Parts: sequence; C-alpha cells; structure tokens
Amino acid sequence: MEPLRHDRNIKVLLIGPYDPLCGEYTFLAPPLGVWRIAGTLRAHGIDTHVFDPNCCELRVTAALEATLRSRNWDVIGFSTTGMTLRHDLSLAHFARRLAPGTCLVAGGMEATFRPERLFELGPPFDLIVLGEGEKPLLQLVARLQRGASLDGIPGTALRTNDGKVVRFHQPAMTHSELCEAIGYTPYESMPYRKYWERLEEAYEIGRLPFKADREARLAEIRAVRLITLNYCPMACSFCSSTNFLREAQGSVPGVARLDTSECLTMLERIVSIHSDVRTVIFQDDIFALTRDERVLPLCDAILDAKARGRLPRELQFISTNRIDAMSFDRLEAMRRAGFRVLGFGIENFSRGVLAEFNKSQIHRHIDPVLSAALRLGITPFLDLILTSPGSTLADLAENVRQASRWLAAGCEVGIYPYVIPFSGAAMARDATFAQHTVYETVGVPGTDLVWRQATKILPADPQTRNTILEIEEQFEMASAWHARRGGHLPSRVRSVLWLEAARRVLSDGGEACDNRLEALVASA
Repeated sequence: MEPLRHDRNIKVLLIGPYDPLCGEYTFLAPPLGVWRIAGTLRAHGIDTHVFDPNCCELRVTAALEATLRSRNWDVIGFSTTGMTLRHDLSLAHFARRLAPGTCLVAGGMEATFRPERLFELGPPFDLIVLGEGEKPLLQLVARLQRGASLDGIPGTALRTNDGKVVRFHQPAMTHSELCEAIGYTPYESMPYRKYWERLEEAYEIGRLPFKADREARLAEIRAVRLITLNYCPMACSFCSSTNFLREAQGSVPGVARLDTSECLTMLERIVSIHSDVRTVIFQDDIFALTRDERVLPLCDAILDAKARGRLPRELQFISTNRIDAMSFDRLEAMRRAGFRVLGFGIENFSRGVLAEFNKSQIHRHIDPVLSAALRLGITPFLDLILTSPGSTLADLAENVRQASRWLAAGCEVGIYPYVIPFSGAAMARDATFAQHTVYETVGVPGTDLVWRQATKILPADPQTRNTILEIEEQFEMASAWHARRGGHLPSRVRSVLWLEAARRVLSDGGEACDNRLEALVASA
C-alpha cells in the first residue's frame, strides 16, 4: 500500500453495524472489520475514529450527534449487514442531516451485494465500498487530499447522473496485504472491557453459586476475537460470506490466511494488551481446512509459547471448523493446546438436505467426529438449519431427534428453523425458490422509506412448511414467556425451546421424537 501525501489532513469516522437488540444480529464485541480498517488508515497517518453504536453510554442518536459535532469530518463510513440494514441506514440519514457536506460511504456485506439498494434507500451516498475496505478507503482519502474525482476507485460502486450503478472491481488482498492489515488492528483501542462488563451483567455473574460455573462463564465472556483468513471457499448454497470477495473482485479470489508464526505473533500481542483475556475466538468462517498444514504446527507453537510463559497456560480458544477436516490427531492436538469449543456447520442431519446445501461430503464425518471430540473433553457447537426448500417431514423429525441426542450428549446447538435468504447467497439468487420465499415490508426508522425484504425460504412440501411455521410460533411464545421472567436467555435454553416446540408439534402430527427433551427442558 502506497504512502499518502498529506496536503490536507483528512478526518475519517467509521461507524459499525447497529444492532438495537445488542447481540441478536451482531456479536457482542467490537466490530472487528471496522476496527481493522481504522487501524490501516491510522497506520498511514490518517486521523480515524470508530463509533460503535452498540457500545454507547448515551442514547445512540445523542452519542452519534456528539461525535459528529466534535469535529469537521471529511469522510463518514457505515458498515452494513443484511440483518441490521434498516438501522444502519437510519444512522446514515441522521448523519447526512447533521453533516450535509461530508463524503458519505457505505460498505460491508449488504453494500457489496446490493449497492443499488443502498443508493436507493440511503441518504445520498457518495460511494459504496465493495469487499475489503482498506485499499478503497486509502485511495478515497488520497483523492480527497488532491481534490480529485472519486470515479474509478477499484473496489467501489457509484451512481451516475442517469441513475445507473457502476462497479469497479478490486482484487482481494494478497497474503502479505492481509497480514499487514490484521497486524494494524488497534486492539489497544478496542473497548473489549466495556463489552465484557455488559456480558457479565447479562449473565448475572455475581450471583453464580459455584466458582467453576463462574470461571466457565468468564472464560467465554472475557474473549477477544481474531481473524486469520480472508474468506471461506466452501461455497455452501445458503451462505453469503463465501461470495463476498468474489462479488468485489468479479472472479474467484485466492485463499489467504496467516501462517503459524503470524498467528502466534497476533496471539502474543492480544495477550500483552488484554492481560486478563480468557479466550481467543478465531472468527474465521473456517479455521481448520481439509488440507491444512497449519493446525498441528500452530497447536505445537501455542503449547511451546505457554511453556515459555509467552502465553498464559490457562488461555483457551474457540474456532469454527470443517467437520470433515477433523481427524483424531487434530482434535487431540487442539484439545492439548487449549481449544475448548469447536464450532461445526453441520446444518442438517439429512444427506439429501446436505446435498441441497452443497455439503453432502460431511455426512459420514458427523457421528465419529462429534463422538471423538466429546471423549476428549471438547464441546462441539453445532449450527443447524432445521428445514430446506426440499425438506420432508421425515427430514425435520430426524433433525430434531439427532439434535436432541447430541445436545443431551454434551454438545451445544444453535438452531435456525429455515434458510434465511441473505443477499449474495446462491439460494437467495435462485429463481426456483421464489415461490417459497416469504417477504416482509421493512422501513428505515426516522424516514418514510420502505422496501420488501426476503426473510424466509420455506420448504416446498406444504405439510413440512406448515409444521415449521407452527414450530416457530410455539418457540416464540415460549421464549417470550421466559423473557418476561427476566435475565439473559442463553443459547442452550433457546435451543432446548426450539427442540421442545418441534417435539410437541411433530408428536401431534404422528412423528415420534426423542422424549429425552423433557429432561433437557427441566435442566434448562
């Protein structure tokens, strides 16, 4: 990345995705991608600040107004996601009213896949960033410093005078560029402690009766996130993130990720900044690949660093992995290194549904890997989608039985009832699913702007479709009842509520399900 001239001191404000529910649609953690971009801009001498709408001491609009009035910003950038878009756009409109002459840009998932929508529904954005934001924003600042046109910056989209949206593709970052950008992430400025305090309050840590339970929860709460991979190449049909860099580049990008020594450098840096961190969460979509030359050497390097005192012996790790990449040797090495939770995108226990998701190859690995992980003392976290467009009632019942079985065995489970058509996912783009897609009218708070948002892809089979909708209704009633009782609703309780609702509805329809759920409900 070329150094910038400093003919003019450009001031940049970056705003993270806004989740008013504080953890329903985003991680309860600093927005890592936004902070990484801020670090790169700062490293190039650009005055850059981050506003995190999910971590404000004041009401969000009051806090944002104070930030906007604190100086004359030259660039204000908004990060967007599909689930937070209406709130992101609301903040953008608010910022445009208070800073009418400032260059407004938007980036992130939704901006990359649907720039037309953002130009239509947002305030007059000057530019949309496509894909990774570091290089486009550096070029944007350089253009502003020279007073040059913003046309043609690689990795951006703009709207022409006749209303057309023009995209300018950019290549994904190389390994060295990615390593540099990750290294610039300003962990020393990121408000992890504020998030930890909020989580501790939500979990009511001070009221836990047993030290072991307290320590287990603290290990999860006092966590710092680290990205070491540019994107997941698995191409699951329901997933949008696998296409994020492809959309920005206009072709299939190469995989880039930190090597063993680079990972260890980042871990040591994180620990030196946040000395009381208990867990590092590798936020990569896929941490362990099938042909992976990094897993075992990294585990050995972590063990050596702990022995030498460069990393705390009690430091633990969480990662998401391909289940077909897990051998017993890898699981054992990861357990010894301190990996206590391994996420697996199981998605579904039906081979046919997995084929729909472009994941049929993992089916034979599910039972042996989960069994081995549990024997080693690792907690598997399973992401499940209960139905697909091609699901049958038998598929749904089998999913509920298997999810109940593994939850009772010691796994944790996160459940989605149906495919969510995220922008950029293959399923969301497939016209054959249009008749099974449910839309909702969504509005931008503080404006009269509305649009039709795809929210569900339901099973084509009428019986299965009606069943999953009834399950969803019963789950919402049960979760509302628990919410009225107050306190945090942990992921495990949500999963039990989903499965119990499914068991009741399926049993009423003649599909037998595992009655061990009754014990899980009681324990939850």
